[in-house]
Amino acid sequence: MINAAVYVRISSDVTGEGLGVARQEADCRALAEAKAWTVMEVYRDNDTSAYSGTRRPGYERLLTDIEAGTVRAVVAWHGDRLHRSPKELERFIDLAERTGLRVETVKAGTIDLSSASGRAVARTLGAWARFESEHKSDRIRRKLTDNAAAGLPHGGMRPFGWEADRRTIRESEAAVLREAYARVLAGEPIRALVRDFNARGLLNASGRPWRHPTLREVLLHARHAGLRTHNGTVVGDADWPELVAPESWRALTRVLNDPARVTTPGRAGRLNLLSGIATCAVCGASLRVGHSRGVRAYRCTLNGCVSRTRDLLEQFVTNVMVARLSRPDALSLLAPGDDGGARREAEGAAERVRQRLDDAAASFAAGNLTTRQLEVITSQLKPELAALEAAAAPPADRSTVLGKLVSTDNVARVWESTPPDVRRAAIALLMEIKVGRARRGPGFDPDTVFIDWR
Repeated sequence: MINAAVYVRISSDVTGEGLGVARQEADCRALAEAKAWTVMEVYRDNDTSAYSGTRRPGYERLLTDIEAGTVRAVVAWHGDRLHRSPKELERFIDLAERTGLRVETVKAGTIDLSSASGRAVARTLGAWARFESEHKSDRIRRKLTDNAAAGLPHGGMRPFGWEADRRTIRESEAAVLREAYARVLAGEPIRALVRDFNARGLLNASGRPWRHPTLREVLLHARHAGLRTHNGTVVGDADWPELVAPESWRALTRVLNDPARVTTPGRAGRLNLLSGIATCAVCGASLRVGHSRGVRAYRCTLNGCVSRTRDLLEQFVTNVMVARLSRPDALSLLAPGDDGGARREAEGAAERVRQRLDDAAASFAAGNLTTRQLEVITSQLKPELAALEAAAAPPADRSTVLGKLVSTDNVARVWESTPPDVRRAAIALLMEIKVGRARRGPGFDPDTVFIDWR
């Protein structure tokens, strides 16, 4: 009696039910029974591609047991279930020669790895299996590019906010997304939204609680703005409706990708109020907090031109902000700044770049461009479009950020109770802060802090 192992694998299991591997196992067990072999164990790798190079735990464990001598024969549905890589095949052949392993397949019969002719047959079958995998990969890539050019969705898991057809808005989830967009644009951090959503029992598309990376990724999806992306680049309009306005999506993209937003709290959870907002009056670099002679201080990130005590600088800027918001004309701050002309010019330039991308996609669909040519065009235009869209994105809604602060009789008290991220958003919205070198001597030197109102 020969101790045999059954190995089963399927590359893609969309339903997650494992039906493909179950059918393979039944056929392999029947073959082992016909050979009068005892099946000691079944080694499974479900929803795992051999071609992609993804680690296959079941296959690796099978090799270990063959090496140990506990498995003397292997039954597989076909040779390509075991390998689709010449490197893997050669490793398996070497192991089979050293251990005297016998290999049987349901569809390709006996694979005799003990003879030169048998090994030649195995290598030939492996080469054809590899060809089929590569050919299939090429077909899939071409299909995905065609879908992108036509504005059609890919398959995959249902996106949050959308039904399974990926075209129909699921209004109950869309309301959550629209709320998230408004709150982030008002200055709230994603981590605050995650805490709130989880406390309310709101789950993501996988039915799990929200995490910071997951929510951030969902909010950055261009599909919510009715836009189609391919390889990370917006290539045109999608064939599904807008869940949020493209302008809101672009504004949020600008906010979340802004380097000044990187303000990780310290161990005590304190957020640096001016980090990435204030700049050096000497060289123009941003200021961030570090240690200076044992004291937390804002320092120039480029040349170290400026170093100012954090708490004193933040308190000075806070006092100036509270004084401005306490003036009788504070409501006038709700009017948007006069940058509409520059934004309209940037949007016009961005639209021209999008038209070039649309033209390239149409040429590809008509067969006038190759996949490689389309990829080169989109990769060259992507940085230009991203910069123009950032310049064209509207500023944060001033009424959302400043509303409570300009409608109270006690600005100082409301300011202290305002979340740090919203305070940062208000400062960035209203102030341009340049910090120069302090004069020698004790105390804080306010004359070298230059504030211009936007």
